[in-house]
Parts: sequence; structure tokens; C-alpha cells
Amino acid sequence: MLEEKKFEEYAVLDAQIKELTKKKDELKIEIVDELAVSEDQTAEKSVGKFTISNLKTWTYTPKVTALQEQFKAQKATEESTGEATFTEKPSLRFTPIKL
Repeated sequence: MLEEKKFEEYAVLDAQIKELTKKKDELKIEIVDELAVSEDQTAEKSVGKFTISNLKTWTYTPKVTALQEQFKAQKATEESTGEATFTEKPSLRFTPIKL
């Protein structure tokens, strides 16, 4: 029989991770805002180096977008006809209670 303690510990860790991720995201925004106005957009601190880097976001032509839609449709067709194959593995889904 599975111990209640393991489930409780999992739920607590899940809540802590969500809270820490939220806090980290808030700090990230503040740090990026501060570094954006600095000359080299870099800060070396005792815990490591923080650098703003640019990430590319691609926008494609209608031709590529249409190909993507055709690809999705073909995948769905093969899944529904059984031509595509799949494997299954156990996965844990946790839904916390609403407080």
C-alpha cells in the first residue's frame, strides 16, 4: 500500500516549485529591465554571469504555414487510420485540490 506521506510530500513540492517558478520569473523581468539599460548588458556577480541574449522568433510565409497545416492533417489521418504507431509509458498526473 502506498504511503499517504509520499503523496503529501509530492503535493507540497509541486506547490513550492510553482511558487518558486513564479518568483524566478518576476526576478528575471526585473534583472532583464536593469541589464537592458546597461552598456554591455552583462552583470558578473558572485553567483555567476548574467547576460541578455537575443532569441529569434521566426515568422514564415503563407507557403510554409500551409505546408505545416498539411503536415498536421496528414499526421492526424495516419493516427486515425492506424498507419502511425505509438508507444505508451506510465506518466503521473497530479491535480491539486482547490483551496
